[in-house]
Parts: sequence; structure tokens; C-alpha cells
Amino acid sequence: MSERKKTVVILTPGFPENEDDTTCMPFLQDYLSAFTRLYPSVNFKIVSFQYPFRRGHYLWKGISVYSAGGMTKKGLSRLRIWLKVWRELKRIERENGIDVIHSLWLTECALIGQWFAKKYRIKHVAYAIGQDVLKTNRYLKLLKFNDMTTIAMSESIAEKFTTYTGYKVKEVVEGGVDINKASISAEEKTIDIIGVGALTPLKNYMLLLDIIASLKKDFPKIKVCIIGKGEQEQLLRKKVIVDGLQDMVYFAGEMPHRDVFSYLNKSKIFLHTSSYEGQSTVMMEALALGLAVVCFDVGRIHIEGKVFVCRNKDEMVQQLKKLLSLKLDYTPAIIRTADDMARDFMKVYEL
Repeated sequence: MSERKKTVVILTPGFPENEDDTTCMPFLQDYLSAFTRLYPSVNFKIVSFQYPFRRGHYLWKGISVYSAGGMTKKGLSRLRIWLKVWRELKRIERENGIDVIHSLWLTECALIGQWFAKKYRIKHVAYAIGQDVLKTNRYLKLLKFNDMTTIAMSESIAEKFTTYTGYKVKEVVEGGVDINKASISAEEKTIDIIGVGALTPLKNYMLLLDIIASLKKDFPKIKVCIIGKGEQEQLLRKKVIVDGLQDMVYFAGEMPHRDVFSYLNKSKIFLHTSSYEGQSTVMMEALALGLAVVCFDVGRIHIEGKVFVCRNKDEMVQQLKKLLSLKLDYTPAIIRTADDMARDFMKVYEL
């Protein structure tokens, strides 16, 4: 009789609806691909609360996924989703046994994970990833951090977690780049500045366009590409017209992850205007493809000669002027890989 595989259940707000859905949580996709390759003796089960919007079971790269189909509804509908998740966890525990519950973000996933893990005496690993460590997260008051192993994605997240909760994380496990995807090509550098991410207020693309407008006089032929979609898209497009940037700024929209790498390969500088970031995976991907990075002090990814940290818009404009006037070095800077992340979490799981 063969020994039962160890089972890790990941509780997440969302998960790809199929293998072609590469834009949904790419860091988690890379992590699972790396972990299952390195540790085939570990069995993963995914339980997703809100997305995909349809409810049911399916397979993703051989991994069993259950979607509760929450569709981000609130009130009683939210409680019904929690009940569906609870029933699914009971089914997995009954049929497979659960060795570790790994919840993503210190929100509803961590709360349900906490309750279930305590009732069934299961190890619970809660992963703090971004804004979930800020005081605006109402779940922080509901979570009992003595009952779980809290891991932070970056040192800055760990520091903010302590500031707002009084607790310390067990350790920091940073994300990593899938080096099989992040391979440098010989494509011509036709894009001077690129921005990648959701078109939301947090990512601060209005500021990015203000910066481009400030560069317009000295660099009238500058080419800028913005990849992503979001609530501010129409507002940003109008600003491009008002500021006369139509010949400079191109909105590429949302695209498969592999195509993002293609655009990064054609770019010189990655401009990251986000006002807050736990750890920017796309910043790491840009560095792995050799780009220079101009950003605020977010994510704590600092590499001399590659990452240029600025305090305000004026500093960003001046730094970009310098870089656009230089012959840049596109030597890749790979900080961490998805394999590193998998090995670190294997130690946390203690399987």
C-alpha cells in the first residue's frame, strides 16, 4: 500500500479559470508550477473564493481546483460563499486529509483558514502579500496571529505588519521569477519607457502621463507603452489627448503573460509609479530582462545601477532624462526565481 501524499490546500480570492488565463495571479501560477516540479510528492488542492465566477471543480495543470464562484458579492451572499468553502474543505479533509492550509492575503481566506485549521488541528500558513497588512484591512482585528504561521512577501510588508498588529511574521518569503519565461531575446529596443499593471489609482498612471508630458520637450520622439486594463483606462486615454501625447503613448491593453515578456524585451526602461507595493513581481521580471527600473521606494528591490529610487515626480523626470540620454546596459539581474520561493515554502510547510 503506497504512502498517502502530503496535501496542501491553498485558499485564494481568485485563480485562473483555465491554463490560458495567464493574467490571473501569475506569481501563484509560477509558484505552483515550480513547487510541483520540485516536490512531486506533495499534492495541492486549490479553493478559490471569488473568481472564476462560475462555481465548480476543474483541473489546472493536473491540480484540482474548486471555485466557489463568489463574484465579489457582499452581505449574506458572502457568508454563503464561506459556507461553500467550508464544505469543500471538509470534503478534502475527509477524502484526502489536509496537512497544511496556505491562505493568501490576510483577509477572508485567512479567516476561514484560521477557523478550519483550529477545528481540525491543521497547520495554517497565512501569506501577507500587499495592502492586507495596512490598518484599512478590517480582517486584521479578526485574525488570531498566535494560531497561525504568518509569512510576509517582503521586508516592507513585514515591517508594516508589525506596525499595525504588534506581531512579527515568522519569516519573509519573497516571490520569484520563472526564468523559463523571462529569457532575453534579440528584439530591437523600440519602446523607450514601459509601464505594466492594472489601470487603477494605486498604480498611479496619471502621474506616469504627467512625467511623459514633462519629457516631451526634450524627447519629442519618445515611445511609451502601457500594458494593462482597469477602471481608469478611459480617463487616462482622455489625458493623453489633452496633453498631446497621442504620438508617444500606446495602450496595449491586457495580454497573456508571455506577451508581456515580449514587450519588456523590446523596452529600455520600466517606469513604476505605483504609490504602494508589497513586492512587485513585474519589477523583478523587468530586471531579469535587463531593463533599468525607475520607481518610488516600494517593494524594496534595490540594485545599484539598475533600480533608481525616487522621492517625487521631479526626481523621476530628472532620472529618466539621464537614462534616456545614455547607452544603457541590458545585462539581466535575476534576484530570485520561482524555484527559490518553492524551496522556502517547503521549509515553512515542514512536510
